[in-house]
Amino acid sequence: MIKHPQHYLNLLKDSDADTIQSTALEVLDKAGLCIQSDEMLQCLADAGFRTDAARQRVWFRPDQVTKYLVAAPHSWTLHARNPQKNTIFGETTLHVVPGYGSAFVVDLTGRRREATLADLYNFTTLSTHCDNVDVVSSLPVEPTDIPLELRALETMFGLLTHVDKPLMGLVYSRQAIDDTLVMAKIVFGELNGPCLLALININSPLRLDARMAEAMLMYLRAGQAILLTPGVLMGMTAPVTPAGALVQGIAELVGVATIAQVIKPGAPLLIGTGGFGSDLRCGGGGFGRPENTLGVVLGAQLARKLKLPFRCSAMVTGSRRPDCRSGYERMMTALSAWQAGAHFVLQGMGILDNINAMSYEQFIIDEEIWGYISRLAQPVIVDEGRLARRLIQDGDGNYLMADHTVQYMRQEIYEPTLAPTSSYESWIETGGRDVAQYAANRVEKILVQSHPPHLPDDVLRELTSYVQTRRQEIAGPKVIKPSTTNALKTRMP
Repeated sequence: MIKHPQHYLNLLKDSDADTIQSTALEVLDKAGLCIQSDEMLQCLADAGFRTDAARQRVWFRPDQVTKYLVAAPHSWTLHARNPQKNTIFGETTLHVVPGYGSAFVVDLTGRRREATLADLYNFTTLSTHCDNVDVVSSLPVEPTDIPLELRALETMFGLLTHVDKPLMGLVYSRQAIDDTLVMAKIVFGELNGPCLLALININSPLRLDARMAEAMLMYLRAGQAILLTPGVLMGMTAPVTPAGALVQGIAELVGVATIAQVIKPGAPLLIGTGGFGSDLRCGGGGFGRPENTLGVVLGAQLARKLKLPFRCSAMVTGSRRPDCRSGYERMMTALSAWQAGAHFVLQGMGILDNINAMSYEQFIIDEEIWGYISRLAQPVIVDEGRLARRLIQDGDGNYLMADHTVQYMRQEIYEPTLAPTSSYESWIETGGRDVAQYAANRVEKILVQSHPPHLPDDVLRELTSYVQTRRQEIAGPKVIKPSTTNALKTRMP
């Protein structure tokens, strides 16, 4: 958790922000949204919205948006297995979440391989260990060695047994969501508040597909939280201008957020941008570019007008390994997320290659970067002791040996974890390692020494029994239980 700055970075004049918001409402009124769910369309028709079932379309009058959106909470709590780690969204704090959904893992040279269940466990362990991770992603990587029909079951079993921080949910399919909710109930008891946060991607332009609509309905009706993200890419899935892309993105977010409040008044949600920029030279994403930062800053400013918690993708890059480009792109996007007042940073650790890959070393480097930003976010305390007037006036100038320095140095000087204190000569003699190599050593240490937080024996037995039964039902008698004992220790092949 990182405290927001005293003053937010705003790039829009108030009048321009008002114009973008009113234009987004006009888009919802005139063009509407394509909703590929008969059930959702019927809910909207019953609530008085103009719908066309044949065209799978719904239109929103501005007064309808105002009526329903006012029910969305300005702040809300995502509960953790350990109540001391509950997370509140919508206040003046930023919360970091690692990467989500990458199919690959890369090494220090940029070589990539398909991610496995072992990798998912490893990144989960790092997430549990690192202080700057506030919420654990349900898919830090996509475990491609597990059949798709078993993937949600194995993933959630690992998360629920190895994480006591807040969690995201899975949205593979109706059955996957059913399993996820049942397993969460075993661990949390009755889900009387949001214990899972589900990522609902809006298919820009102006469409919510059938799978996302079904996932949204299921999580909302179970009293869980949703995270709404449009697929805005300037010049590809949205207008090429920042203003036009923002109009479309806000229309999509406001429209789907309104639907959420129709289905479940008071439903907790986050809205925000994932991508925003693009690379029109090759038709690729623009993660880590200035336009990515524009999407963060502009989106956060509009979210404050809507009084809704804001999500963004920060600590992102187009680089394919932890190199100089990765460093300057992710520091820019991360720092802008803090300055803009984002509440939820997804893709906040370890992500590379336009969110296609995860890196163990980059994960630890990102922990360090968030540590730097956390230090910047600490308020400067001005009191008699810290003013040091006596020391300056009467001291001999030897501050290094002063009692005042000893008293305050650990409070006032950030201690980097990846910056060695050795001399140049010593650094050369020990191999001249760079920051990524120091990070690799720290990864190994964490994975060897860390242990999962305790889960009561009766809960673990019930959860294990459910998973074993479901494995048999899904895959039959030949199903092989994936190894988790060695998964935490196995990194690159």
